[in-house]
Amino acid sequence: MRSISPLRSLLAGCSVALTLTACSSEPAGPGGDSALTVYGAGSTPAAAPQASQELPDGALWGPASSVTIHLYALWISPSADCSNPVLVQQHPAAGVDKDFMLNPVLFEGSPANGSYQCVMFKMSDVLRMKPASSFGACVANVEYSGDIYRDGETDWKDVDLNPIIGTGSDEVPANDHVTIFMTRNPAAAIARGISENQIVELGSDLVVPGQSTFVMDASQAVLSWGSGCGLEKPIISFH
Repeated sequence: MRSISPLRSLLAGCSVALTLTACSSEPAGPGGDSALTVYGAGSTPAAAPQASQELPDGALWGPASSVTIHLYALWISPSADCSNPVLVQQHPAAGVDKDFMLNPVLFEGSPANGSYQCVMFKMSDVLRMKPASSFGACVANVEYSGDIYRDGETDWKDVDLNPIIGTGSDEVPANDHVTIFMTRNPAAAIARGISENQIVELGSDLVVPGQSTFVMDASQAVLSWGSGCGLEKPIISFH
């Protein structure tokens, strides 16, 4: 069985373009007084499964109807190396599920006004999805999960640069609390000791007060190969 790609493959070549709308007199989010609200959104245009050009014959891409990430906390930093992180919101210790196809509020809080060059998501490394249609080994509306940071991997860090030890596999996923760093300058974050495999380039500063939407294009995010079915290369962007 082919393994579901780790984050380094899922986000390979993706640059997060961040465009923020300054808050007006209207509430920034459900809380009504948040200076920063980060929404989630999913995009699944109608798309028939298609043959993969990168994998052996029989591998197919297709759309997802559900993509769920388990979130714990959001930090932001004015520095591109992600130092001196500012906590925006801490979810309950058990974390919360956010299905991007349901357009959820991911985080909201009231950090100090200003421009921030780094955004940090603390999340589970087990991602879950449901295919929008049945094809190959994939069955519509059946949930599949994959582990993006696995047993034997030790290079990732948390916001305080403490090492994170990977556990689990696609066959037996294990919930590790990992941090994804989105920064204007990946080289600065790497120089500080953050693994290049947990970094995504941020297209512009996050500005507070403001709102943003973390969009996941899942139109070709499901991969069927042999007897396996998993989440593969969703395209992400901030709007």
